[in-house]
Amino acid sequence: MTLETSPLVSPAKSTQELRDDAPNVATGCVLLGILKSIESELRKRQHLWSAGTPPTPLWFIAETERNIFLWRTNQSLDDARKYSFWVNIRELITKRREQLSRPQDSNPFTNPLWGSGPLDPSLVERERDYLDALEDLIPNAFRKAETLSRASESLRLEIDPEAVRTAIIIPTPGTGPLPAKPLAP
Repeated sequence: MTLETSPLVSPAKSTQELRDDAPNVATGCVLLGILKSIESELRKRQHLWSAGTPPTPLWFIAETERNIFLWRTNQSLDDARKYSFWVNIRELITKRREQLSRPQDSNPFTNPLWGSGPLDPSLVERERDYLDALEDLIPNAFRKAETLSRASESLRLEIDPEAVRTAIIIPTPGTGPLPAKPLAP
């Protein structure tokens, strides 16, 4: 089962098929919770950012994408438990760079200081540098996070075969998820 052909959510499969495919569900993606844990730990240890105001974390942008998906499908945060949210790191970085290329003072998605003051171009530049640093970590840290994500999802299904969740790739454009790309450079 791959999500590359999925219109918005993956097609229904039996529990056994999902259990067999869990390690391969989202090639090139990591689970949202694992992204958050690894990125937070890298920041805490100053492997990712060490000086000045830290930019918006990628996991926060991914959570925003998750919330937009739920909103577009008339669901609440309580409904998020029905899904496994996988983050295509490369695509999310690309989308964020596109947002930053056309910043607007009044748009919270492109202005890190929204509600606090006018957009500071140096903040946009810092966030671009942060995204560059994240991309540099893809072959190492996030490749391992992909493996951990697949193992986690497989283990979850082994522990509770009835806990089948629909896999969603973030970012999700208006009509469906973007195809996953391998994390290897």
